[in-house]
Amino acid sequence: MADITVRNLRFRFDEPVDFDVPDEELGTVLSTLALSMTMPYLEPYLIRTMKVAIPQISSPALVEDAKRFSQQEGHHFRNHANFNNQIRASIGETGADALREIEADLEADYQRFTKQKPLRWNLAYAEGFEAMTCATALAMAETGAFDGEMMPGGEIWPWHMVEEIEHRTVAFGVYDHLVGSYAYRIWFGTRAQLHYLGYIKRFAVSMAKTLGREAARPPSALERDARRRYLRTFLPWYDPGKIELPAGVEDLLQRYDALSASP
Repeated sequence: MADITVRNLRFRFDEPVDFDVPDEELGTVLSTLALSMTMPYLEPYLIRTMKVAIPQISSPALVEDAKRFSQQEGHHFRNHANFNNQIRASIGETGADALREIEADLEADYQRFTKQKPLRWNLAYAEGFEAMTCATALAMAETGAFDGEMMPGGEIWPWHMVEEIEHRTVAFGVYDHLVGSYAYRIWFGTRAQLHYLGYIKRFAVSMAKTLGREAARPPSALERDARRRYLRTFLPWYDPGKIELPAGVEDLLQRYDALSASP
């Protein structure tokens, strides 16, 4: 059983999103905002997938992990929904309408996946997404991104990403328990990641178009480290439970434990 704590946190988003950043930073900013835009649709889909999977899981410990995973994801997408309201308000009515059109397409995709795709397909999607996200979160921790200047949205990012590290074993564990095929994981997990990244690009390009700017994104040290970690998820012996965690992860989790316990 993984050590997963469900933290009931709600963040405030009082300041408008500042799009007045240098050209070399805009691509990273817009990709970060695009990531948030997907969360109120992607994470309920993951929760629905776990809800279908749980009755078929024979391990009580894995059942508990799946439930806690879903509870964490529930807190994530509710915070991101509030942040997304601020993103839309900050980019203007025309830009907000364009974002809502993409959101509707994404929600339709995930509802279709839930209704029409077999469980093993949805589990491969969930595992593929979680492997990619965990690789990014680990790179953020390793390169000090949790300690540096905050991106738009402030503390939602270190909190969300460190919990992605904390529950990194769950989607893999459920997939391995109920499906287990390495080839299927790689093939359909990669298709899942391409589907998801396509929407990240759509959101980012839409915001750039509204702003009348180009969203260039030169690779950073963080992105290079994330790519290396991501490629390791394709290895036949990949196991997120065996990943050595960067320094500072446990301290950050304890910080959010304390904030969750605060009145």
